[in-house]
Amino acid sequence: MKFRFFTLAVLVFHLIFLQTSGVFAHGDEPRLEISVDRMNPGGVVDVRGVDFEFEEVITLMLVSSQTAIPFGEIVADTEGVFLQTIILPVDLAEGTYNFLAITDDHNITSPDLTVQGPAVVAEGEGGQGLRDDDDPLLAPMPTFAPGVVPGGVVPPTVQPMPTNDSTFSRNPAIMILVGLLAAVVLITLGLRVMRKR
Repeated sequence: MKFRFFTLAVLVFHLIFLQTSGVFAHGDEPRLEISVDRMNPGGVVDVRGVDFEFEEVITLMLVSSQTAIPFGEIVADTEGVFLQTIILPVDLAEGTYNFLAITDDHNITSPDLTVQGPAVVAEGEGGQGLRDDDDPLLAPMPTFAPGVVPGGVVPPTVQPMPTNDSTFSRNPAIMILVGLLAAVVLITLGLRVMRKR
């Protein structure tokens, strides 16, 4: 009876530990996900990076066989994830493109993005509604890298990409505590059973 209980306790502890160790391990290769696979020039694409290193600096580019358009550097969060909203250039030629994330250790390519169709032009662009010399000056506008939407600004047509993070994956300490508590309970029960005999 002692051997069976001890074996069961060890088995449960290993299962819990293996479940928890997956939370800490960044053994998976980094990858890029995109919100759409087809878009018009000037359209908006969400690029999500997963399984990067803790606060890793990533250089993001849009590439094809003929061109490379840089979108600047992004820093992954503490879980190795980033989400960047990209506005494609209005004059982007039709064709197949990929986002490329470059780190010190990896060059990660997104799935194919097909760019085709007429350009998406925001209201007021394209030569209509130009200012006259008599119009009052507006406040200076902040500048950002071409095609990059500043953090916190999301165009109204963009829906955030869903994440499947559970409470345990966001806070691995909870999973460790649950595992340790289960191991203590099993060991305590085993010791009580052995004392009764």
